[in-house]
Amino acid sequence: MLTSLARGLRVIEILSAESRPLGVTEIAQRTGSSKSGAHSLLATLVRAGYAEHGPRGEYRLGFKAWEVGHVFPVSRLLQAATPVMTRLVNELHEGAILGVLNGAEVVYLHLMESEQPVRVHARVGDRIPAHCTSTGLVLLAERTDAQVDSLLPSRLVAVTPRTIIDCTSLHAELRRVRARGYAVNRGGWRLDVGGIAAAIPSADVPFALIAGLCVAVPLYRMTRAWIAESAPRLVDHAQRIGDALAHSFASAA
Repeated sequence: MLTSLARGLRVIEILSAESRPLGVTEIAQRTGSSKSGAHSLLATLVRAGYAEHGPRGEYRLGFKAWEVGHVFPVSRLLQAATPVMTRLVNELHEGAILGVLNGAEVVYLHLMESEQPVRVHARVGDRIPAHCTSTGLVLLAERTDAQVDSLLPSRLVAVTPRTIIDCTSLHAELRRVRARGYAVNRGGWRLDVGGIAAAIPSADVPFALIAGLCVAVPLYRMTRAWIAESAPRLVDHAQRIGDALAHSFASAA
């Protein structure tokens, strides 16, 4: 039962990641199932509404998946964050990224690029190891040391020579993040990219929806003077998003 459930969820993930319908043979190959096994899983998902069976035998994500996903409060977070992120980008002339912690990774939910000729490029849906980025560091700092240890793998991957891979060094960095109220990353994900990030307050928000707001910059523009000027604005805008999100839930209550 557990194996079938895991494979069924994997099928939903595969269908959600594609903009085109998929045939049963391709789905079987991606899940490591037999064709008959994949067909059985898909038939179950179709009956439950999580998949749809097209006239040519192909499969796509069903409406039930949207209904379930819509309950998760990401849409409210995006509504609260979008106007604030617009103001932040206009003030700092650098790109802004909204991300959440999912296991040991940061998932990018929303981003706004700057109009600078040289700027940082990212995509909605990107997953990045949390210990490599400023967003990941600030979200890990919202947890206790024991929770961080349970979330992260025992061996941290060195994505660049500047990635923090030692657990003692990571915990020391998280203490610094908690003390100053924001995280700084210099080349931990890409050698030529830096970032600062602040956690969005969520004390008055259901579901413990903890998100981080990041300003990503080419590393050569990330001077100490820039950080000193930009970090307070970043923290202020993260607070504004938290206030707007709390107000959204309070109004709906």
